[in-house]
Amino acid sequence: MKRMMIFALAIVCAATVSAQSSRRKGARGADGGEAVAKGRDAYCTIDTPARPGGTCLASAPNLQANGKLMPPLGGKPRQWIVLEAKYTTMAKWQDELTFTWHILLDGSKAKEIDRKNPPSPYSYYNATVRYVDIKKGSHMACVCLPPSHYERFGEPCTVSLLITNKEGDELALQTENMSGDVAKAGEKWWENDKFMNWQQKAKGGAEPKPMVERRQGLVDRSKTPFWLVNNADYEQVQ
Repeated sequence: MKRMMIFALAIVCAATVSAQSSRRKGARGADGGEAVAKGRDAYCTIDTPARPGGTCLASAPNLQANGKLMPPLGGKPRQWIVLEAKYTTMAKWQDELTFTWHILLDGSKAKEIDRKNPPSPYSYYNATVRYVDIKKGSHMACVCLPPSHYERFGEPCTVSLLITNKEGDELALQTENMSGDVAKAGEKWWENDKFMNWQQKAKGGAEPKPMVERRQGLVDRSKTPFWLVNNADYEQVQ
């Protein structure tokens, strides 16, 4: 609990803007000025954000070979981190939308912790997915982390999603923390060097270690077995 309180405080300290509502009102230009997109072209909302914590864990669907189900090794399926968000657009067609994900895993929630060589308390992942030819209506977006990342580095404790159009206008931004509270719009904690370079306290003259370790592995669901499930709900990936 104390550790999560320290982390929550760090997220608050990472904010670089004054308090705003939890939902963005209108598009923001790529340079922070006036947006190119107007009216319906600028309208995009994140209706159901991806949730951190254990609720995002899921077993991949089994594939079939020669008409037979392939059972998992050991008889028990491993769990993936599956982060899904539902969003809505109002333009009749959007040429493209870019979804940038920023994820933090809490190492204390790792399934199998290496006590001799423990990872940093938090692991940071990001991924950019570009969808094309998006028609008006509700859609789904999703990224995944393979089982080994959950088992070694823990569960997501913070999930942020930024949606931009082809001109770079920011149409929607939302962050969810483990507490379930939606962070204030405009807070880009991943751009805060003080937070991202946060160091653990060194003991006995040892070299300080990072609190947040940057890692790779976050991928769009089209590159995973989950693409076999309800793939019509997701737009074509560029």
